[in-house]
Amino acid sequence: MITSQWARESLASIIWEEGKIFPVVEGPYRYRVVVHCSANGRQKAMFANGEHNYFCYTELLNGKGEWIQQGSGIVPVLPDGRLLLVVEQRPAQSRYDDNPCLLKTGDNIIDLDKFGPHSSLEFPGGAINPGEGLKAGFLRELQEETEVDEQEALWYGCVRPVYLFGSDIALRHYSHVVFLSGLSYQPHVKTDGGLDVLALTNDEVQEAIWRGVITSGQAALTTWNFYKEVCQARKDPSFEALLQKQGYLAIEKVKIVKPA
Repeated sequence: MITSQWARESLASIIWEEGKIFPVVEGPYRYRVVVHCSANGRQKAMFANGEHNYFCYTELLNGKGEWIQQGSGIVPVLPDGRLLLVVEQRPAQSRYDDNPCLLKTGDNIIDLDKFGPHSSLEFPGGAINPGEGLKAGFLRELQEETEVDEQEALWYGCVRPVYLFGSDIALRHYSHVVFLSGLSYQPHVKTDGGLDVLALTNDEVQEAIWRGVITSGQAALTTWNFYKEVCQARKDPSFEALLQKQGYLAIEKVKIVKPA
């Protein structure tokens, strides 16, 4: 078993150098804990060249063991105004057994537990692969997680990243809103072991947030806030121009294509 004592002892073989970053523990999937040598670090430990300060945080990894530096969240908007969301399985969230799971859609009630025991209602999104551009990455994730048809779309992107877990995970998050020209999507896709896709109105999404049915910070709430800014910008040209002038908002026509 890996313990904190073992981890501290492993530092004794490392030569401390200001700014140096090195892995301490790598999990069997997705995560790697790193030590960041810094005189401003909140912790102290004995290194090969004496006692020094350091920070400790996590990197996300892809299947090749490469650091995932960036991720995306996407609000896909259908021509009729409904928004596409996916049901992911998030065991970490399900450890809290008081999460509401009944989603109101019109006159219907959907129990999210029917999709799996760890269901979380979120917007599509995911990792940007190393060497993959932001636009290419979010368009790939959108197609993979909803299987929308190939089509022209209007993209609103937040140019400024958000550090969702600023002190704990080295990850930049970018929010996007995509106004689709086609209505077609798949209610179930095979991505990540299987995702269920739902189309909800603005009011249904907002109520689900208020009732605690939608709670994921990085995969829902952050992107939802950007979506509301986009809605305001589309109604107010002066506000849209301000966001663009500040280098906050980018707008572009894009082409969604199926992966080869």
